[in-house]
Amino acid sequence: MKNRCNLILSIAALVLCSCLGLFSFSVSHVCAFENGLNHYPGGNEDFMAGALPPPGTYLLNYLLFENSSSFRNNHGDSQRLLFPGGPRVGFDLAVIAEVPRFVHVSNITLLGGNLIGHVLIPLLNAHASLAGTSQTKNGLGDIEAGMGIAWHPSKNFHHVFAFDVVAPTGQYSKNDLVNTGTNFWSFNPLWAFTYRADNGFEASAKLMYWINNVNSETSYVSGQEFQADYLVGWHYQKWGFGANGNYRLQTTNDYSHGHTARDPFTGAETGNKANYLSVGPAITYDLPKGCLTFKAQFGVEAKNVPMTNSIWLKFVWPISW
Repeated sequence: MKNRCNLILSIAALVLCSCLGLFSFSVSHVCAFENGLNHYPGGNEDFMAGALPPPGTYLLNYLLFENSSSFRNNHGDSQRLLFPGGPRVGFDLAVIAEVPRFVHVSNITLLGGNLIGHVLIPLLNAHASLAGTSQTKNGLGDIEAGMGIAWHPSKNFHHVFAFDVVAPTGQYSKNDLVNTGTNFWSFNPLWAFTYRADNGFEASAKLMYWINNVNSETSYVSGQEFQADYLVGWHYQKWGFGANGNYRLQTTNDYSHGHTARDPFTGAETGNKANYLSVGPAITYDLPKGCLTFKAQFGVEAKNVPMTNSIWLKFVWPISW
């Protein structure tokens, strides 16, 4: 009976481990089965994602409220039974993230565009509960920084190419239920674009490809993945309204100790590839020198990750220009 209970808790831990990868403001449970773990929660960018402002220094502040309580397995089904005849073990993860991002658009031109740089510093409050145990963590997450080029080919079309790096600066311990860091580096080439028509229609997207390094404490490598934040909307005077969300498709397998990762429920070598889609409403208002954006995103499809609901409040303001 004791061995059976230990097995229940071990597999339950694998479930939670799959659920806690969040942005550069990552929250991660440590175990050797980190399927679904990444640095980006998805849906960060929205209106005018590819249209950077004139040369100057800007503050973009993200406030995120996120909750996950339904894990989806390799087939996209809600996974609560750990094995035939076993008990149902639930989990819950709630995160509040305050994330200031500093962006500098320089007067230096390269390949016809403006050279840009940015740094993102996540501050987290995360609470996780699993099988009757719970833990809360506060602190610095994994810092992200990058450089790129911003172009404005016409008054209607704008785009950006950049390369970002995420460093494992957040707290991490394999003995804790929840952490503010992931204990691995990530690299992210990205392209963002915005088309805004004269009649107010807008289509924007941020396309990313994430490459993850090994977690040295667990010898686990989360697979590479494509992600896209998207928005389709309409502007009227100082207001903007639209639909936004995130699409995530893992392109390579997870690896554990050099071998293809196993499904934590069945034991099969599936590679634990993540797949996710969210959608929700977004609204923005132009301030005298910046903007304020409110949006919600609801998970509609998930594999090997939790179904997640998010609420965002984003504030953009020029520091100097």
